[in-house]
Amino acid sequence: MSQADVYSTPHRIIHWATAALIIGLVPIGIYMSSIPYPPNPGANPALKNSLYEWHKSFGLVVLLLAVARVALKVTQGTPPPVPTLTTFQRIASAATHHLLYVLIFLVPFLGWLATSMCYGPVNLFWTIPVTLPFSGQESTCAGIYRVHFGTAVLMTLLVFAHVGAALMHLVVFKDGVFRRMWP
Repeated sequence: MSQADVYSTPHRIIHWATAALIIGLVPIGIYMSSIPYPPNPGANPALKNSLYEWHKSFGLVVLLLAVARVALKVTQGTPPPVPTLTTFQRIASAATHHLLYVLIFLVPFLGWLATSMCYGPVNLFWTIPVTLPFSGQESTCAGIYRVHFGTAVLMTLLVFAHVGAALMHLVVFKDGVFRRMWP
C-alpha cells in the first residue's frame, strides 16, 4: 500500500479522537440522564451536573473536530477508494461516511442548541461561554433533546456498522482498507 493510499496523520488523529469521544459520550449521556433529581431515591445532583458539563464540553469538542475534519478533507483531499471494492461496498461506504459526517455535526449541535435555549449558560469546560443566542420553551427544548437522542442512537448504530465493516476488511477481505486509517 503506497503512502497515497493512506490517510494523512492529521486525518487519522482527528478520526480516532472523534471516535474515542463518541464512544465515551454515548454511554455517559445515557447514564447522566438516568440519574434522578432530588427528592427521588438515588439522586446525585453533583454527579449528574458534573457529567452534563463534561458531556456538553466534549460534545462541543466533537463539533470542532468535525469542522477540522471537513477542512482537512477540502484542503488535503482523501485517498481514492480501494480498487478492489465492489460497487455495493463503494456505495455503502460512501453512504455510511456521508451520514456519519452529517450526524457528527448534527448530534452535538442539537444538544448545544437545546441547552442554550433552556438551560444556559453553556460553558466549554466550565470556563469559556459558548451559549447560542436562542431561547425557547421547555417543550421545544424537550423536543430538540428527543431528536438529539434519536440521532445519537442512529450515529451509534452507524458507528457499529462502520467498525464491523472495518474489521471485515481487516480479518476477512485483508484488502488494506483498515490500514488506511489505522494509526
